[in-house]
Amino acid sequence: MKKILYIIGNGFDIHHGVPSRFSDFEKHLRTEAPSLHDLVERFLPVGEDWSDLEAALAGLHVDEIIDYAAMFLMSCGAEDWSDAGHHDYQYEVKQIVQGLSSVLKAAFSAWVVTLPIPCRSEVTAPVYIDPTSRFLTFNYTDTLSAVYDVPDANVLFIHGRAEDDSKGLVLGHAWNPAHIPSLNDVPDPGSMDTRMIEGNVIINDFFGETFKNTKAIIEANTAFFNNLMDITRIYVLGHSLSYVDREYFVAIANNIDLANVKWIISYYRDTEIQSHRDFMSELGIDHDMTEFVLLDELRKI
Repeated sequence: MKKILYIIGNGFDIHHGVPSRFSDFEKHLRTEAPSLHDLVERFLPVGEDWSDLEAALAGLHVDEIIDYAAMFLMSCGAEDWSDAGHHDYQYEVKQIVQGLSSVLKAAFSAWVVTLPIPCRSEVTAPVYIDPTSRFLTFNYTDTLSAVYDVPDANVLFIHGRAEDDSKGLVLGHAWNPAHIPSLNDVPDPGSMDTRMIEGNVIINDFFGETFKNTKAIIEANTAFFNNLMDITRIYVLGHSLSYVDREYFVAIANNIDLANVKWIISYYRDTEIQSHRDFMSELGIDHDMTEFVLLDELRKI
């Protein structure tokens, strides 16, 4: 196996004509699951194109959820009170939280399976790929095998692989729930309505359910990360080098000979180059060991 590592991000699939942007997912939900689409729009800071959907999961509009559910906090002394009123508030909170966690992930997984993957003859600007190298892909698709005949044995699908059963796909934010204060940490918790306390627990659990536990994922793939010392060249193709995936790059940097590994990193816009440089510098990688190129420039290596 070659001493080359390819790190593949979503920009690689997009370059090959796969409609795999979060904005494509947004359009899909708007048509196929409008109620779920509206739930995301209302309670997550996804912006216009949903490009930071994963990061948005950490920005859940908690106050808005509480304000909405508050209309179900009927007074026990109300004329039309019933025992069901003990759970109405928590039920409404749970419906929102489940919609933005398990239901959203299931919808995403189902959508990923439907993404059309081209064959080599359909790709107008193929990148030169050595299929005998090692691959770490953040994508869920089979673009590497379909277009470049890369053997499955050479590829680590770090966030799962699109198949008929895609429950194992990883989608989440990077804010460790252990560092998130509980909504019930208030000076006088005894004064709180029990229903609100239970609702707060449901909301706090959301951050754990949508957390991308990179540490656990890395530990589950130690064999891959511990066997990179012979790598001499790394191609980062179509990855945004975002903070949510930083720990994976730290694990790679900790297991290679930094002084002797050349990094070739693709970018989409000129404005990305400086942020990419900063990202690599934080990993302890010297500027002289990095080169930035457009994917179109990698027709030959």
